[in-house]
Amino acid sequence: MLEHVLYIGTLVCLAYMLGVFALYGFLLIFSALDNSIRTRETLAEDFALLEQSRFSIPVSVIVPAFNEEQVVAVTVQSTLDLRYPEYEVIIVDDGSTDDTFGVLDRMLDLEPYVHFERRIVECAPVVGVYRSRRHPQVRVIQKQNQGTKADACNCGLNFARYRYVLTTDGDTLYEPDALLNAMRLVVRDPERIVGLTGYISVASHPEGRIGVRAEDREVIDETLFSNFQHLEYLRAFLNNRLGWSRIGAMLCASGAFNIWRRDVLEEVGGWRPGFSSEDIELTFRVHELMQRTGRPYRILSIPELVARTEAPSRVRALMIQRARWQRVLLETVWRYRGMIGNPRYGVVGLVGVPLIVATEAFAPFLELASFGLLVAGIVVGVFSWQTYLLFFGSMTFGLALFTSGAVLLEDISTRAYRLRHLARLIALGPLELIVYRPLLIWARLKGTVEFLRGERGWNKFERNVRLPPASEPG
Repeated sequence: MLEHVLYIGTLVCLAYMLGVFALYGFLLIFSALDNSIRTRETLAEDFALLEQSRFSIPVSVIVPAFNEEQVVAVTVQSTLDLRYPEYEVIIVDDGSTDDTFGVLDRMLDLEPYVHFERRIVECAPVVGVYRSRRHPQVRVIQKQNQGTKADACNCGLNFARYRYVLTTDGDTLYEPDALLNAMRLVVRDPERIVGLTGYISVASHPEGRIGVRAEDREVIDETLFSNFQHLEYLRAFLNNRLGWSRIGAMLCASGAFNIWRRDVLEEVGGWRPGFSSEDIELTFRVHELMQRTGRPYRILSIPELVARTEAPSRVRALMIQRARWQRVLLETVWRYRGMIGNPRYGVVGLVGVPLIVATEAFAPFLELASFGLLVAGIVVGVFSWQTYLLFFGSMTFGLALFTSGAVLLEDISTRAYRLRHLARLIALGPLELIVYRPLLIWARLKGTVEFLRGERGWNKFERNVRLPPASEPG
């Protein structure tokens, strides 16, 4: 009886693995198609004209910051360096208890500013509004801390003036052409494009990338821990989200860089503070609204690198971050469970949400069960160790194949990798399942337990050590 259960269970896990690989292969085909189209469009685009055009749609850039004194200066500087005809920067100091506001004051030369707040969405009380003497397009809003980035984004939305809103992170640095790459698509179809995100890369100290030559801007970190995270981000953005974007079911506009049409934001009530993270829930909510009301729309992901964010340099910090990601995924899926398999929601309900549940929400349990069942099968004699090696080797090969595909997609669009970097990343692909994947499985299991307990904290991980501290650009 036990042997039969182990055998059937292993077959189920094997079928799951093959199904996931088939899905990712399917997405990779669409991602490669999208990447090829976008790359050709980029080569043909007249960015100089777009940068100076009076017809480029203005953008409100919201930068929430909570206790980011180490990096907020370089983050704000990267927004000031954006190449775009017209945009404003709204920095929301979300009740920081460190010297975040002092850094901003010294950098921007702030002065009090009387400005009417349109109370479009609810947020914690504002305690001060300032504008920069050095940069007329920059305002700093001080507000009471409510505990979530969503509340800070809502505060920024109440002060935003323009039709499209870009929300960012206080620890993320932006490529100078990020807005141009994103908004060039919006300008072509502003009636249907309601949301957009782009490829985010990771680095242990992203501020160290400022000022590097364009051909060297994709140089990877020297640490293996950061390299594994780099590969994970590559697969998530270039293998998966590009494919989902192409078929109309892109379900997560990254919180580090997400552009939304303001009328849609106002209609859905802004960001919801009741979730552990704001980005994936808002994406689901916009899909739900647009599908339910039958309006044509698009939420896109682009392959161009738009920003770099800080990668945890310690295992504990990674576990905290990824556990929260798993928690918010489960919160969102549970909140919008009515969309699963529902034809009313089109390809999002029939394909997107069911597959994200199968491949993300349940993945840690099935991955853990796969290894456990095989080990138990070997112990009781159902399987031989050769079978185990075959199963393990197949998973390793599949993951390495998709990793190589993601690296290739980025290299095709950027040509920024050096040969040794390509060799390093591709060589790390087979090792990921042994070295890095177990950490993610454990973090996701931890996040699932936190979800079942009803935890909602942000659980912000401690910043990487910086010696000397980041300078404050003038």
